[in-house]
Amino acid sequence: MLNTVRPLLLPLMFGLFTLPALAGDLEQPMKKMGFNYKQATKASDPATMEKHINQMRAEIDEAKTRQMPTAKKEKFLEGLTEVQSELDASLAALKAGDEAKAREHLAKVNDLKKEYHKYAKQKG
Repeated sequence: MLNTVRPLLLPLMFGLFTLPALAGDLEQPMKKMGFNYKQATKASDPATMEKHINQMRAEIDEAKTRQMPTAKKEKFLEGLTEVQSELDASLAALKAGDEAKAREHLAKVNDLKKEYHKYAKQKG
């Protein structure tokens, strides 16, 4: 009996182990983005600020590849694209030597986070 049930249990057990991974699929890149955002806003020099902004851009690229609820995917990706635009503008301001303008664009990132963060939630 066990030999006939075992082939059925393996896929079921694998499915149970992967469900939590899918549920938190966006969690790590989002946490890393939040960490790098804080580091960028606290940075005391443009080079450090640029480093953390570039890391946030990499996490956005990573987040775009992750599993997310289909109903929320379009709005979530829209939000990530807007954040990416603000990060690009911030980097451009840094390259132009305008740290104050770069910080303004980072502040807009925080506003976008407040607007779009609900679409990153896995439930609902």
